[in-house]
Order: sequence, then structure tokens, then C-alpha cells
Amino acid sequence: MSSREPESAPEPTGPAGSAGVPALPHTWRPRLGPAVAVVMGVVLTAAAAAMWIAFPAEVRAQFNLLQTVTLLLVLLAILFGLQRVARMRVCADERGLTVVNLTRTRTLEWAQVVRVGLRSGDPWVQLDLDDGTTVSVMAIQSADGPRARAAVRELARLVAVQTRTTRDD
Repeated sequence: MSSREPESAPEPTGPAGSAGVPALPHTWRPRLGPAVAVVMGVVLTAAAAAMWIAFPAEVRAQFNLLQTVTLLLVLLAILFGLQRVARMRVCADERGLTVVNLTRTRTLEWAQVVRVGLRSGDPWVQLDLDDGTTVSVMAIQSADGPRARAAVRELARLVAVQTRTTRDD
């Protein structure tokens, strides 16, 4: 396999739940990203609270309302960003796929997905769609190594099973 060839999946041999095809509904999530996001959120919140409490009362009194609110808003913005990282996933059900990335959620019907690929060097899976566009699936990250490659094969098999037709156009 060359460095830019997509990960390929063998042809499925049976219904969902057999031959490496997950039963529906099924959800894939990254392993490390959500764990890091949750830990960072807890550590950041605890550190901010500990620092505020550790300040002497006369130092805390030097902060006006606007400065205090600004600090809280910065903390909330960072926590919001970490929450977005922690919620990334791709969910498969009978109707299709729901891809939840950092800033956007897309719902796709099975027939819209033409190919599932994870090329060497890509950070996450790409779905090629029937309209010629691609959708990134940040929930299946190449950083997860063998787990990501197995998820790509499962998703590709599931797409093949769900889009199989009796006609050969």
C-alpha cells in the first residue's frame, strides 16, 4: 500500500452484526481526545478556583467586576472548547450516519456515502459523498492506531451493507 492509498475494507459477507459489520445502532468515538478534554477541564477549573481562593483578600478586592467577569468568560470559553472536543462521535443507525465534529453536526443518509477512507498521514477519516464533497469524521482519528483502522473497516463494511442494491448500474 502506498503512503497515500486509502484504507480498504474487504467486502462484507453478511448482515450487520456479522463478519465485522457492527449491529445498529453503533457509535464510534475517539479514545484519547475526550479523556484529555475532560481531565483538562477538571484540572483547569480546579486550578482557577484554587488560585482565586489562594489570593489574599486584598488582591481579590483589586479586581473590579469587569475583570472578574472577563476571567470567568475566558474560563467558560476554554471549557466550551473542551466540551466540543469531548462530544465528537459518529453514530450509525438504520437511517444513516450522524457525524458530530467540533463545530458542525451532519446527518447523512446511507445512499449519500460513496466511500470511507483513512489515508496514511490523514488525521481522521474522510467520507466521500455522492455530490462530490467530502466530510471529515473527527471521531475516528489516525492517532488511535490499530483501533482507528479497525473502525474504518467496520464503517466501510457497514456502508457497503447499507448501500447494497440488487441492480448493477
